Amino acid sequence: MLIVIATDNGVEIKLGHFGYAKHYFIYQVDSEKVNLTKKIPNPFRKERECHHGEVRRRQGLINLFKMFGKVDAVVSTFFGPGGEEFFRKHGILTFKFKKPHTRIDEALKYIREKYVVTAER
Repeated sequence: MLIVIATDNGVEIKLGHFGYAKHYFIYQVDSEKVNLTKKIPNPFRKERECHHGEVRRRQGLINLFKMFGKVDAVVSTFFGPGGEEFFRKHGILTFKFKKPHTRIDEALKYIREKYVVTAER
């Protein structure tokens, strides 16, 4: 499973909109291990838009992530209006961790135990 996590500090999941993260960390997760494969600065972060949910930013992020493989899931604390639906239409699961300051390793452990290991059984 290829998972993209939105983060500002490299330790915790981005608090706020997925599209405004400073960085995206890409992890390859299977039943045996979790590997950080890439750290990507968000090239769309400084783009100011008139309203949330602009398709151009989302499509740009999907195109960026595709460079590293087929993304199975994205993780944040919040997705803008229509964001979850947009990712789902592209076959990408969305995980929202609403608890502030959720650590990346905690989120990956949860996803791995609930979705990856279960799916591989």
